Amino acid sequence: MCGITGFISPNYNQEHLSLMTTAISHRGPDAEGFFYDAANQIGLGHRRLSIIDLSAAANQPFYSHNGRYIMVFNGEIYNYKELAVKYNVQTRTTSDSEVILEAFAQVGIACINDFNGMFSLAIWDKEDKRLFIIRDRFGVKPLVYYHNGSDFAFASELKALLKLPVKKKINLAALQDYFFLEYVPNSKSILEGFQKLPNGHYLVAEKESIHIKPYYQFTDKIIFRPIPARKENDVLDEFEDLLASSVKYRQISDVPIGAFLSGGTDSSLICALFQKQNVNPVNTFTIGFDVEGYDESVFASQVAKILGTNHSESHLSDKNSISIVDKIADFYDEPFAAPSTIPSYLVCNVARKNVTVAMSGDGGDELFMGYGYYDIYRKVKTLYRMDLGVGRHIISSLFKTMGSTYERGSRLFNLPSENLLAHLWSEQQYMYSEKEIASLLNVSETTLSIKDNWRKIEGMKNLSDFEKISLFDIDQYLTNNLLYKMDSASMANSLEVRNPYLDYRLMEFCFNLPQEYKIKDGTSKYLMKKLLERYLPKEHVYRRKWGFPAPIGNWLTRDLAYLIDKWLNPSRIKKQGIFNEVQVKFYVDAFRSGKTFHDKRIWSLIFFQMWHYKYLEVSGN
Repeated sequence: MCGITGFISPNYNQEHLSLMTTAISHRGPDAEGFFYDAANQIGLGHRRLSIIDLSAAANQPFYSHNGRYIMVFNGEIYNYKELAVKYNVQTRTTSDSEVILEAFAQVGIACINDFNGMFSLAIWDKEDKRLFIIRDRFGVKPLVYYHNGSDFAFASELKALLKLPVKKKINLAALQDYFFLEYVPNSKSILEGFQKLPNGHYLVAEKESIHIKPYYQFTDKIIFRPIPARKENDVLDEFEDLLASSVKYRQISDVPIGAFLSGGTDSSLICALFQKQNVNPVNTFTIGFDVEGYDESVFASQVAKILGTNHSESHLSDKNSISIVDKIADFYDEPFAAPSTIPSYLVCNVARKNVTVAMSGDGGDELFMGYGYYDIYRKVKTLYRMDLGVGRHIISSLFKTMGSTYERGSRLFNLPSENLLAHLWSEQQYMYSEKEIASLLNVSETTLSIKDNWRKIEGMKNLSDFEKISLFDIDQYLTNNLLYKMDSASMANSLEVRNPYLDYRLMEFCFNLPQEYKIKDGTSKYLMKKLLERYLPKEHVYRRKWGFPAPIGNWLTRDLAYLIDKWLNPSRIKKQGIFNEVQVKFYVDAFRSGKTFHDKRIWSLIFFQMWHYKYLEVSGN
């Protein structure tokens, strides 16, 4: 796992390349390397976290055997040994980097379809004077770029690009998306002129022009024809074989490796297979909070004991947890309001003290319909079909008189009926409604890109409602939220995180399973839990889902209350000129009067303010 940077530009030089690469040194503390060709106005930078082949021979930039291609690479290709055989690569190292580049030298971009892994990489073709940039199928590894006329630059993180002499202006459309979703989606960036390379795409850059094309689209892998009926045990066996293969692949490493273990279905299943494939106890890690309702470390410890792992548990007090809050914008260089950024960073910090690589359970919920709002959507959609609005208005008005908890619930009866799922998703994340965003940002109308994403999926008539939501979660929440969050948290600690559920073979197999293998008789993640029964007692398998939250509302009423005064005070809001100061005061007053369901809305404002100060005020406009 590493960090990459680079540019094609007559206006950037070797000093700029050094500044960009140094900005992401946390992604690769083990080595630094550069390629710079002033005549062709091209530069490539690399920071290395050594995982496979720890020798200096595997440092980057990496040069092809024929000398034509130069590469900087971030990620891992787990099947590189098989690819070395397929492409008849006579290797000089034991690194996957060499195999990637030699495969590209033989067949070009087509080789990417053979790669099983996570990656963002850039390859400079010295002969044709073209730069190829490629991002993995599901967007595990990030890639952002800047393009303006003759200036093109790319990096693993936005903060590296901000070291260049570029204009920094808020992208108001992206800001609207942020307050609706808690993250900036799709290819957008929070700053105008900057973009994210979409997952499953590659970019070709030449002087003053770029072209972006897809090489992998998950929707193309959906099977719409009837699937022959199979025995449940046969399906279960195939699922176990695929997941076991994925876990086995992700153990390839020349450094210590472990796994996160929350005690929930996703991580427990990964750890069960991980331990089964090893004689000695594998390393597992969890953290807990000293706040009732947020600590599931006891379940993780029980699972670890049954599986026989070498388990490390860190129990964090409020003081320990909130100590990093003021630094959180250092790790996330776009506004990102998920409170789980805090425990994600902390568990990575704990793990890094013992291992350099850790496995994660991200992807299980999206594949197997594990989120609670699936059933809420079904019920709300039925209600909206039956009632034209009068009944919902009466219920909503009644709920508002019944206390804070019911008042929060009343919002479910006031959602726009068009694009209902997108609005419900936002509400379930405790974010702002479309109408509230318009008032908050003083705009007459909003332009939320997520509605277009949902409309495309909703129009897929051969999918059930639940399958559409699952696809929406994979397309949006997984890539733009969960994977961005974990990459930022892990790389801030120089830790590589691998995701067995995101093996493309497993993703395609699972999504195309009949829905009854995902939700059956009210049990979500049905097939996963049936497999987990082979490793754990049923009482550990069928328990309530917790997730990985942080008690941000508790903190904002106590130890973090100062953040509200510091970042949301009226004079600062007025001087900044982005928000409607009356609306900000409304949410602050409502939260402090006991309407704690506004905690996420307050936190999203605070996070934006911290980000704005660090990247636009301190750094200069």
